[in-house]
Parts: sequence; structure tokens; C-alpha cells
Amino acid sequence: MEERRRFFRLDDEVVMDFRAITQEEFANWKEHQTLQKSELKGLEQEIGALLHQLRSQHPTLGHLMELFNRKINLLIGDSEAHPELALSSTEARVRVNLSACGMAFSTNVDLSKQSHLLFNLQLKPSNAVLALAGNIIGVEKVPDPENPWLVRVNFEDLKEAEQELLIQHLFQLQSRTLRHLRDH
Repeated sequence: MEERRRFFRLDDEVVMDFRAITQEEFANWKEHQTLQKSELKGLEQEIGALLHQLRSQHPTLGHLMELFNRKINLLIGDSEAHPELALSSTEARVRVNLSACGMAFSTNVDLSKQSHLLFNLQLKPSNAVLALAGNIIGVEKVPDPENPWLVRVNFEDLKEAEQELLIQHLFQLQSRTLRHLRDH
């Protein structure tokens, strides 16, 4: 079967923490995401109207507030709303193969009997943090004694702002890589 990718993938290094979750926990997470999206949509409409008024009177201040609003939207993946889904707090800097819709990474944890993961990812060098859920699409044994499992994951229910952040991060990573190759 030929694999068709929606986005390009790049090797990267991120600070990552993850934990396996049950199907029930994943369903609860998805429900929370749906409720959160609905509430956010209402807030965004109100904020948008006020930002429009502010921009017409004070363009610079309006632009600044719009940037703050976008930043807050990116940081919304809060785990405080669901403490039962807290992660392990054993985050580490790891090599991943990242795209705007999923990733692959090696680990010392056999996740072959799991179906879903929760992630906290910190992208470098921007330090942007993403709280995401993923559906495991494959786990295979690899010849690495420290991290013998290669896990492939599709991100689930990505918000548009989260996917945009991943896309921007990947473009910047690709630009840095090409610049480094050109200079050396």
C-alpha cells in the first residue's frame, strides 16, 4: 500500500513528554476539545469585534492585542481542565520525525498494545508549547538498545492554530537547515 502524506516531514529535536491513555480517556479528551472549541468560537467573535474597534482608533495597540490573542489561542491546550490526563513529568529532549499532522519517535516504552497518547511538546528554538493527542498508527522494534521502539502517531483534533504553529516551525527548521548546508 502506497503511503500518501498530507505534509512534509523533517527530523527535529523537541522537548517531549507523553503518556498512553485509554479509549475512554481519549473520548473524554475529544469531548473537552469540542466544548472548548465551541466556547472559544464565541469568545473569538467577541474579541474580534472589539479588536476591530480598537484597530480603527489605535492601530498599533489593536495589532498588539491581536498578537496577544493569537498567542493565548496557541497556549490553550491546558491540562488543568483535566488533571486525570496529566502527563508523567519526565519530559526529555528527543529526536523526532515531525510533520504538521503527526510524528515518529523512538522510545524505550513498548506501546504496541496502546492506541492513543497525550503529548506535551516544546518546539525549539521558539519554546512554543503544544498539548496534543495522537492516535498510534504503528509501533515497530528497531535495533537500538536504549530506545528499541519506533512509534508513529497521527495527531488528533488539531486546532487550526496548532497546525499553523507546526507548519511555521517546520518551514523555519527547513530554512535553517538549508542555510546551514549552503554556508558549509
